[in-house]
Amino acid sequence: PQEERDRYNSSTDKGMVLLKMVDLNNNDLGMISWFAVHPVSMNNTNHLVNSDNMGYASYLFEQEKNKGFLPGEGPFVAAFASSNLGDVSPNTNGPHCINTGESCDNPTSVCPIGGNQMCVTVGPGRDMFESTQIIGRNRSEE
Repeated sequence: PQEERDRYNSSTDKGMVLLKMVDLNNNDLGMISWFAVHPVSMNNTNHLVNSDNMGYASYLFEQEKNKGFLPGEGPFVAAFASSNLGDVSPNTNGPHCINTGESCDNPTSVCPIGGNQMCVTVGPGRDMFESTQIIGRNRSEE
């Protein structure tokens, strides 16, 4: 209803919640960040195990806090989690058919040639790898 929408500044939640963990001497141990974005930058053509944009954000943040350590070996742990997602996609350029370049049928995510296997979403980068890095970097720097 319009009266409910009028209570908010935006149609999506742009707020981030951060929980910082410290030891008894106030030294940083880790953090958990919650933000409303789906970790779906990597599309259905990817067949590699990956942690998508949230994992990339964790990697970048931990590299910053754990200087001189290999990834995953430092004492600081960063976790980026999803919050109230709804239908919030990081793929800002929308769905298209990878075999024709046309837009997918929006309600069904189907392409005229190839069906749903050819329909992928993209953005903000040129491909899913760059998009994962952009979204992950944005979460990490926020």
